[in-house]
Amino acid sequence: MDPEAAIRDYLAALDAAAAPLDLERRAELVAEIREHIDLALGEAGRRDESTVRDVLERLGSPGEIVAAETGTMDAVGAEWSGRPGEVPRHALSVETRALLWLTVGAVVLPFVGPVIGLWTATASDRWTVTQKRTAVLIFAVLAVMPFVLLVPAAIAGEFMWIIGSGGFALPLVPLAGIVAAAYLVASSSLVLTVSRKT
Repeated sequence: MDPEAAIRDYLAALDAAAAPLDLERRAELVAEIREHIDLALGEAGRRDESTVRDVLERLGSPGEIVAAETGTMDAVGAEWSGRPGEVPRHALSVETRALLWLTVGAVVLPFVGPVIGLWTATASDRWTVTQKRTAVLIFAVLAVMPFVLLVPAAIAGEFMWIIGSGGFALPLVPLAGIVAAAYLVASSSLVLTVSRKT
């Protein structure tokens, strides 16, 4: 592996991991780490592959550097394996996974997807307990509504009504997860806006 290519790949992964930082601080951080690498290699007196690898390993992964910078210990961001030309991988946050299950999962697996999404959302630190409970309530009310409408009709033997007119209630099942996801996103945006103004 070309030592200079390894340094470039490492700094590119760091830049990608630092995406949550503002643009100026992001550039400063990459420049600081570049300077640190140059100093360490200058002290070592060599720039061969082994020395570069040792310096980069001592620095830690780009995600760990950004986590130290932001004060978060989850090290969300790009992970770098040291292979040249590798595109950094980004881990999906808990919130993103929950929203995917609540939306895409609701369409693919109408009952199971949103339930998994709501269960995943319980691990989120960004959403409050009230937001999580409200999302569960929204899903429960909308998901139960088709049964409230269709079960009495089935008991009364109104199968033609169910086939002809009652089918309008079935889209409420996937819609329940989508509405719960929309609530979580909207309430998070509102909380963020209010906290910035105060």
